[in-house]
Amino acid sequence: MNKVITVLKRWWIRWQPSVTGLVVAALLAWVSLMPSLLPRAWYYQGIVTGVSMTLGYGVGVGLRALWKKTVTPQITLHPDLEALSRKLLLFTSLSAPYLLVVYLVTATATAIRWQDQVSDLVDSPRPPWSDYMRIPWVALAVFACLLILARLLRRAYRQFVSALRTRFNLGLVSARLTGIAVALALVLGVVQGVVPRLFFEAANRVSGVQNDSDAPGASRPTIPERSGGPGSVMNFDDLGMQGRRFVSGGLKQPRLSELLGSPAQQPIRLYAGLESAETDDARSALVVEELNRTHAWERESVVIIPTTGTGWINPHAAQAIELLSEGDVATVGTQYSYLPSWISFLADRKKAEDAGRSLIEAVVNWRASLPEGTHRPNLYVYGESLGTQAGEAAFSGIQDIRATVDGVLWMGPPNSNRIWRSLVERRDPGTTATEPVYADGLLVRFSEDPAELRHDDTPWIPPHVLYVQHATDPVVWWTPDLLFDRPAWLAEPPGKGRHPGMFYMPVLTFFQITADLGNAIGGSQGYGHLYDHQILDGWATVTEREGWDDDDHARFARLHDLAMAEQERG
Repeated sequence: MNKVITVLKRWWIRWQPSVTGLVVAALLAWVSLMPSLLPRAWYYQGIVTGVSMTLGYGVGVGLRALWKKTVTPQITLHPDLEALSRKLLLFTSLSAPYLLVVYLVTATATAIRWQDQVSDLVDSPRPPWSDYMRIPWVALAVFACLLILARLLRRAYRQFVSALRTRFNLGLVSARLTGIAVALALVLGVVQGVVPRLFFEAANRVSGVQNDSDAPGASRPTIPERSGGPGSVMNFDDLGMQGRRFVSGGLKQPRLSELLGSPAQQPIRLYAGLESAETDDARSALVVEELNRTHAWERESVVIIPTTGTGWINPHAAQAIELLSEGDVATVGTQYSYLPSWISFLADRKKAEDAGRSLIEAVVNWRASLPEGTHRPNLYVYGESLGTQAGEAAFSGIQDIRATVDGVLWMGPPNSNRIWRSLVERRDPGTTATEPVYADGLLVRFSEDPAELRHDDTPWIPPHVLYVQHATDPVVWWTPDLLFDRPAWLAEPPGKGRHPGMFYMPVLTFFQITADLGNAIGGSQGYGHLYDHQILDGWATVTEREGWDDDDHARFARLHDLAMAEQERG
């Protein structure tokens, strides 16, 4: 028994955590519980808090080491006072872990009010109190695992330094510097090489398998107005999972007419998948061939939708424009990847931009090449999230957009969007970043909720270009600049749904919004990165629909809900 106790004591002394590290870890745990853009599920908040504690602990250990190296040697204490300080330090180090547990539970309990307020602001149901009380235990488990991993790595480093000294007879400083250089080389190699390569290879394999799988309810079209259907130059099996879902989805002419209560046309849906052709330009050329095959020039409008990473087209967007146009529309898209958007954003945004530019330019040139006297359909561009960045790539600026197409609806643009960012930075004085006004709203509009545009009679020169962006959407507001620069949107009165208690903290706010990125759809419709219920108003605004008012919206919203109840969102 005594041996067991002795071993446990040695283990505790060896693994005893730093008091300073625990104090800073506790401070960052509190910061992680402060109001952010969106509410978080208990397990996600626990992970965020645990990672925050680990980062805080590392900072605290670093500060303690710096203090002992630079300040402690300059301080001389009376022997009695020094003995007392050692006893206090021993007591503190032994009790600190238990105090951290009590503190974390208490901090979580006191932060419930904040979390409930964030939920209320984005119309999300409040989690039960019992869910909140799971947060500290998840956080402690994550913190303990990461701390043990860090200490194992430190131990490996020390053994490596010792081996260098023994084998090569190096001095302590030389061995440590060599160890640091090797460690940095390994870290950089892992972070920039091995890990990304393995991650993207795994993502490609998983996404590739998913791309080949069948989407629920997707079946080969039986009408010629769809790619992969009778007479199509596209092979249905080559369209990818999202492409097959798109061309087989949506209401067909009989059901569309039934819902509208009047005769409707058969909507055209055209799509080229990754397997349809080898290059972006070849896929775009196939879409143009499909436009000619289906006589799409006879339609009132053609909608170009640069897709998100997986090739996904939001069925809410396609169905909304088909309802509003009574089917007199052709919608086109191409796939450039089968990776999820956030991975595509990290891996190769240029691929999305190249694909968007190729598709838009091909369709614009198609319309321009139509014989004189032939009906020329209106061209509209729709984009969501990474799809907005792909769409922007086809244009040099707002004037180019207005000279090329007849309207644009872009929802949830990433902060890195070139045109969006330039317009927001050059907004009219006195207007906010969350709802900016550019050139008095004559050329382009920004809106947190396009419903407000139903009754807006201020001058707006066609074509209408509309950005819809939520004050609570981390996709819109995340940028590396958050590390050290306070963004304008945090210096302004809070936009719709943002907690008024949220404020800027260098570095810490960056990690807050980064954590929100992983929870971008954590609110309800109309908040965060969820735009489905605002698409109808967006389309009515961009297409300049006459007589669009509250009654019209209520009618089409009901029809849209019925239509979407019959299909998967994806």
